[in-house]
Formats: sequence, structure tokens, C-alpha cells
Amino acid sequence: MLDYVLEAVTGSGAKDVKVIVNPHHAEVAAHLDERGIAPTFQREPRGTAHALQQIPEKELKGKEVLVVNGDSPLLTAETIRRVLEAHRAAKTPATIATVDDPNRNDGRVIRAADGSLEKIVERKDATEEMRKNVHEFNVGIYCFEGTELTNALEHIKDDNQAGEFYLTDVFLHLKPTTIVKLDDPQEAMGVKDRIRLAAATAIIQRRILDRLMLSGVTIVDPGSTFVEATVTVGQDTVIEPFTVLKAHTTIGSDCRIGPHVHIEDARIGNRSDCGPFVKLRPGTEIADDVHIGSFAELVRTRVGRGSKVPHVSYLGDTDLGEDANIGAGTITANFDGTNKNRTKIGDGAFVGVDTMLVAPVKLGKGSRTGAGSVVTKDVPDGATAVGVPARVVRRKAPPLPEGERVGERDEEEQN
Repeated sequence: MLDYVLEAVTGSGAKDVKVIVNPHHAEVAAHLDERGIAPTFQREPRGTAHALQQIPEKELKGKEVLVVNGDSPLLTAETIRRVLEAHRAAKTPATIATVDDPNRNDGRVIRAADGSLEKIVERKDATEEMRKNVHEFNVGIYCFEGTELTNALEHIKDDNQAGEFYLTDVFLHLKPTTIVKLDDPQEAMGVKDRIRLAAATAIIQRRILDRLMLSGVTIVDPGSTFVEATVTVGQDTVIEPFTVLKAHTTIGSDCRIGPHVHIEDARIGNRSDCGPFVKLRPGTEIADDVHIGSFAELVRTRVGRGSKVPHVSYLGDTDLGEDANIGAGTITANFDGTNKNRTKIGDGAFVGVDTMLVAPVKLGKGSRTGAGSVVTKDVPDGATAVGVPARVVRRKAPPLPEGERVGERDEEEQN
């Protein structure tokens, strides 16, 4: 949620971004550190004005100060720019964004007889008459002249029902204030509970899917498709219903994904298909022209161009070459109880149904396994292994050197 707000703020052109955080929210602070933003801590929860006072006055004075609520993920950079431009054009000490919404119950905007801003009354302090008759609400986007803001903050008192220092009380001391009324109540939604979180998530999802569709991606059923904002999908790819795409997943062009597919932090090449009921976990890389069939699961696995993993298989920590085929029910047993080990399957290999490959193990180029084999030792290029445990029953002779005739070398070894 915070990332959406930060992207809108930076997208509007704002610089030197600071985020005020409760010191008990360690995960939020750690996430900000990952983004290169040093969090500013509010040690005591004494209100929004007190939060802003955690920024040293010298960093505010003489500057244009933009303040945005951190629980407003639906805000866009365009809306913030609109507020900034209005503030610069009006040259007033402060600018505030508002919205008309009869279903809202936050800070009410009380206007004077001439239409100017008189004050903002928070929900706990609103009278019954205000609740019935005032439907213009504070959005939580403000722009201030920094020096006048710091002066106004010195006059804020906590004489209200919440016993907090409200940032909105600065408007009692910053006259005149420019008001920018927004058209879309949804954009002004503050996420204050799990109900609003679900509503905001649905709106964000629709924005993401609309953006994909406008870029040339077919979403068969937007209502049953979930795609995170960090996902990239190529043109002319089709996303079937009940597909979930998460984290930094990248899907190429002309692919078909789904239905009932879950992909997280994986890469899929052009013209590949995946599903139904497939799970691709982090670290998986699928090349071009690959088929991943029903009920397959792959993790930390690379699949080469033109290969097929058709049905009911698990490939963990596997390097699969090009033009290889994985039979139904194949398992790469990658965990020995202590460590994860890799399996390597060469180009053109054909793995029989119900094969278990006990890592670390390697199947050579063009090798084959019989149905139901348990492979515990490497299989050479071109060889066939069968049984439990599998043993090599046939070795393919290497190609004859130029000029050599058949019969000039030993017969093919048989085991």
C-alpha cells in the first residue's frame, strides 16, 4: 500500500521524500530501507501534526512542502500534480484537496459564507448537523509554504475528542487556503480497515488489468484474474481465468497462461504456454516455445527452448535442456534431508512416465529413462536407463569418424 503512495508522489515530481513511521512497525521501516528511504520515527502517536513535527524545521522552511496520507493507495501522480500546480498558481500559504462523497465519514470541510475554507472538523468532533449536511471531505493531499507551515504548527493544540494534534488545524492559521476539488471519490479512499483494503485492492486490480489489455494482452475474465503491479506481460499473450501472477514475473509475447495457474517471480519466454493448474515458483525460467502442462510444479528450474513438461510433474532445482520431454508423473527429488541438490537433464532427453530422479544426478543429451525408473546415478549421453534403481541397458554408439567403416570398432556395449 505504501509503495503505491510513494510511486504517485515521486511520479508527480516530488523530491527528498520522507516517510514518518511508528517505531513498532519494523517491517515497514525495513521495506523503506530497501527502497533507499530512511524512515522518520514518530515515537509517540500524538496525531498527524505531531508526526509532521518530527521533520526538523530547517528542512521545511523556505520550501514547498507536499504532505500525503500514507493510507491512500488509489491516489495518482496526475492528481497530486494537479494540487501542486493549483498551489503554485494561487500563491497561497496552503492548498488542500477535497471530494464530495455522501458515503464518507472522515474530516469534513466547513466552508465560510464566501465559499472559502473555514476549518476542517474530524469525525470524532463532528456535530450531528455536520454529519447530516456536510458531505465535502478532506482527501489528505496538502501543499504548504514551508516557513508559514512551521509557524502554524507551533499553534496547534490537542483540545479535541481524540486528544491529538491534528494537522488539519493548521488551516485555522493559514489564510487564504486554496481548495482543489477532486472528481473521483474512489481515488480519495483511505484504507483504515480490512473492508477498505479489499475495496482498494479490487480497484487497483482493475487498473492493472486495464493497462495490460490496452497494451495488447487478452484477459479472458478480469473478475477472476489477479496480477500484481510488478508483473510484465508481452503483447498478444492470453491470460485465462483464475490466474495469479505475482512479484517480478515476466511473461513474453504470444503466450497462453492458465486457467488456474499461480506464477510468482518467474520468467516465461515467447510463444510458451502454461496450464491448467500449474504452479511456477520463484527462480523458474522458461525459454521460448515451451509447453508446461496440467498439474506441474516448478521451482528454481530452467527449461530450455522447445522442451515439454506435459503432466503432473515436479521439477525442483532442475536444469532442463532444449527439446527435451518430461513424462507424466516425473519427480526430481531435490532435497536429501539437509541440502537442496540440482538435477541436470540434457538436450533432447526423453524421461519416461513416473520417473524419479534423485539429485544430484545428470541425464545426458539424448538419453532416455524407462517408465517407473528411479535414477540415482548419472546416465551418459544417448543411453537408456531402466529399473529401480535404474541401470543403463543400452548405450548409443558415438558417431563414426569421417572415413571409418562399420565393423572397425567394437560392437555397442550392452549392460
